[in-house]
Amino acid sequence: MTELDQVVRILSAFFTALVIIYIIAKFVGEKRKATWFKKRTKSTIFTRRGVLGETWHFGVPCKWQGFVVSFLMFSIIGVVSYFMIFAV
Repeated sequence: MTELDQVVRILSAFFTALVIIYIIAKFVGEKRKATWFKKRTKSTIFTRRGVLGETWHFGVPCKWQGFVVSFLMFSIIGVVSYFMIFAV
């Protein structure tokens, strides 16, 4: 495998991870995200997020459902990335 193939696989795994985060964020919904996760309360010009940033931002899990969602999301991203990078 050439270096270019490795770069393409890593970048495709990264963008796939972003898609997975977006899908899970839409599936969970804003109301449940607000209940299950604690977001940053202080917002300044340096910490302000755009439309996609707010959609992708979950926060810190504060309920057991938030921990389950986080674990599943990290597991799915890990497994999919592993197969995209290392599978032949």
